[in-house]
Amino acid sequence: MQKTRLSLNAVHLFTIVARTGSLTVAGEEIGVTSSAISHRIKKLEDQLGVSFFTRSNNSIALTDAGKRFFEEVAPAVALIERSADALRRDENEVGVHASTSLAVRWLIPSLDRFRAAYPNARVRIETGLAAGSQIGPTADIAIRYFRAGEQTGDWDILAPDVSRVVVAPGLLKTTEGAAILPKVPAIQCTRDNWDWRLWCANTGVPFECMTFTHEFDTDDAALHACVAGLGMMLGPPLLTRRQITAGALVELSTFSPVELGSYRFVRRSDRRAVRQFCRWICQEAQKVA
Repeated sequence: MQKTRLSLNAVHLFTIVARTGSLTVAGEEIGVTSSAISHRIKKLEDQLGVSFFTRSNNSIALTDAGKRFFEEVAPAVALIERSADALRRDENEVGVHASTSLAVRWLIPSLDRFRAAYPNARVRIETGLAAGSQIGPTADIAIRYFRAGEQTGDWDILAPDVSRVVVAPGLLKTTEGAAILPKVPAIQCTRDNWDWRLWCANTGVPFECMTFTHEFDTDDAALHACVAGLGMMLGPPLLTRRQITAGALVELSTFSPVELGSYRFVRRSDRRAVRQFCRWICQEAQKVA
């Protein structure tokens, strides 16, 4: 019996849709219409006699067969893409995938020191890495945040997140120490306030005595709000050191810092420039810790 030859392009399109969770986003990523992607994936489904997605109005979700297929083919597709990309790229280029907040608040402001140490290296930064998301195929290094107790797999430690309460200096003029807690609202930047709940559990502060104000979806946005005096927040040293040094934020020393999680990295290339960058970010992180 002759085996059906699958289209590698169709498999590639499937992995992009599965990773992004959207035909539209997948189409924008590679410059192809969503209808063209849908047509090619439907042909692949017909060849295999399965359905990869359930479609409802404008949303799609992986079926069990789709999840299994994605888990099996995604690493192979990513390997092909990395191998092809490596042939096109400069040996001195380093692709780094990190969250927007970490890139803007710590990594980018530090890059001049990396360039001074390794003048021939070129760093390409991709932002928007969320917890649990797939690493982009062009990334040599990925950096992401892990909550305390979360499985870290093969991700190496970059720096622990030992957070303190930080606040704009102006908010301390009339309120000092622990008295600030019921009077100054806390800024929310995590789902269900898990960071504040963990902080309260470790400091003995009743969570019920906290009041909350504005909510943001990134640490960077929350820190802008904190500097503007809109409330207090839990600040990881990697993200707040520059503002504290400049006097834009101060640490509330009444309470001890609490380890909420850790920043970790994984390396997907063994090129010399990549190894150099990994050593450098670890040294930079130690300066802040």
